[in-house]
Amino acid sequence: MNKLLLNFTLVLTATFSSHAADIPLTSWLTNNSGQYARVTETTTTAPVTTWPSPGIQQNNANNEQVLPAYADVHMVLYSTNFVYVRSSDLASHRMGPWYKEYAKINVNGLWPENRSLTSKIPRFPTPAASPNQVSQGPVGVLVNGVTIANLGDGSGYKTATGQDGGITGGGVPGNQTDVWIRCATGAEGPILDGGFGHPAPDGGYHYHANPRALRLQLGDNLSYNPTNDIYTEATSNLHHSRLLGWAYDGYPIYGPYGYSSAMNSNSPIRRMVSGHVPRDGSFGTANLNTTGRHSLAPWAALFHTFTATQGTNDYELTGTSYGPNVSASFPIGWYAEDFDFLGERIKASTGTNYQQGVDYDLDKPNGRQCVTPEFPGGTYAYFIPIDANGAPAFPYSIGRYWYGNNTGGRVVNGNITQTVITNFVGGPNAELRLATPAVSNSVVTLVWSATEGGTYRVEAAGNLSTCTTNATGVAAVLNRGTVSTPVTTNQYFRITRTGLAPYDP
Repeated sequence: MNKLLLNFTLVLTATFSSHAADIPLTSWLTNNSGQYARVTETTTTAPVTTWPSPGIQQNNANNEQVLPAYADVHMVLYSTNFVYVRSSDLASHRMGPWYKEYAKINVNGLWPENRSLTSKIPRFPTPAASPNQVSQGPVGVLVNGVTIANLGDGSGYKTATGQDGGITGGGVPGNQTDVWIRCATGAEGPILDGGFGHPAPDGGYHYHANPRALRLQLGDNLSYNPTNDIYTEATSNLHHSRLLGWAYDGYPIYGPYGYSSAMNSNSPIRRMVSGHVPRDGSFGTANLNTTGRHSLAPWAALFHTFTATQGTNDYELTGTSYGPNVSASFPIGWYAEDFDFLGERIKASTGTNYQQGVDYDLDKPNGRQCVTPEFPGGTYAYFIPIDANGAPAFPYSIGRYWYGNNTGGRVVNGNITQTVITNFVGGPNAELRLATPAVSNSVVTLVWSATEGGTYRVEAAGNLSTCTTNATGVAAVLNRGTVSTPVTTNQYFRITRTGLAPYDP
């Protein structure tokens, strides 16, 4: 049972964790962990805490949220070398709706659910000594405990059948059979919500690209119109993007905006430009419109192990590995292999390769060495890319190569096998924290961090030996409790959580 005791005559002071400078420990979004996750099921319905509602389509009978689940990060633990983050894998921002088509007519019918997810992040990342290729699936966890996936959707082009299908090798490095890996943002566009997130068939909510709903929560250079569910990137008064999360190799992930001069925090803020470009004949790339998908850019040839070392020329495929001709059904950008990396192309005006920091900002893994507000001494950092119109840009999260050694990831069944120290506890077990009381005309207003679904009793006393009930059955509103009551000199208040509605643990 949670209790909070306040002597109103005391001076309230703040205490700080001894790990305040340890950014992987202190960067998590915890303020909303005491409130329920909510889903907006359709464009015309209000958010709900259990889903799906009667009469709304469901394509997977297992993905039901029959009890409310608490949102965001529930626990942060750490060992000498790792941070462990436990969450429901459900966000406190608006999730949904999800439709089958851009016209938003038919509900997709897949729903997220509490995944009780434990993620592991290295505290002290190290660069990889050799190219370290990214497989299919999640590549990191964002500060709200929700995972972010890599660029693929688990499908690709099957040359033998002439159509897209499930990738046998899961998009893993070295797969020479399923060469053309489909990008999720194109193929799954209609079934992503406004924040570019959606549930997997197993109910795991995740992002595939620019997590705009989370960025809005963090105040990262964009606005939102809830009436039409439209996010708009800011065009002026930009600030450096917020720290959005951590890749499984331990390096930070930021939003789209950084310092124009990588190592100068006084330089102007601007959108970070991806080093990946479509293979449409620009910048010295092959033009897939005319050549067909008969070759791979150097990075892709290495990724699929058609070559053992990084080359400078496109790799010509045989007919058994050709992709489909460019068309309305298979536009350039439909597959990851439709992109080239500028650093491996010759700039006609100079006769040398395009240069990072001059012609583009983000390297092959989709980051750069730079200073950031959290790392004034410098770090390697990934950035979520968008184009000049604010649309997601390839490679959408991180590239097909890690910068560091990816020793993190999901922890199977949450089974942490080393000794850890608890740094934060939230969700249904969050401790009560009182905001500074406000007094007006001998009435004090108490506001405390509560747990949604909880009820509270407020007691008052002139000393600690005898308390009188001042208010009872005070219900939390989201994750806040509040009550106003007369106050006298040297008065004590005690707040106790007396009940908690059933929830999904």
